[in-house]
Amino acid sequence: MSNYTKTTNFAAKDSLPSGDPAKIIRGTEFNVEFDAISAASQTKADSNNPVFTGLTRVEDLTVTGNVTMTLDDGDFVVINGGTY
Repeated sequence: MSNYTKTTNFAAKDSLPSGDPAKIIRGTEFNVEFDAISAASQTKADSNNPVFTGLTRVEDLTVTGNVTMTLDDGDFVVINGGTY
């Protein structure tokens, strides 16, 4: 998932005294935060069927069952269950 950075300083709003109108999260602030979270979550890899591009390095891999990886040239690699 791409990095999500808040644009609204919620901590600063939280520290304002009760009744301060600046403490309220406005609709536009909410919309901006929601859109940023939505965009970040759309780039999250499907953990059940991840897709890797380029050189991928994996350390401490534990496989349950067998995994088949298809390479760009159509060849494939099978990893039998175990810890590598």
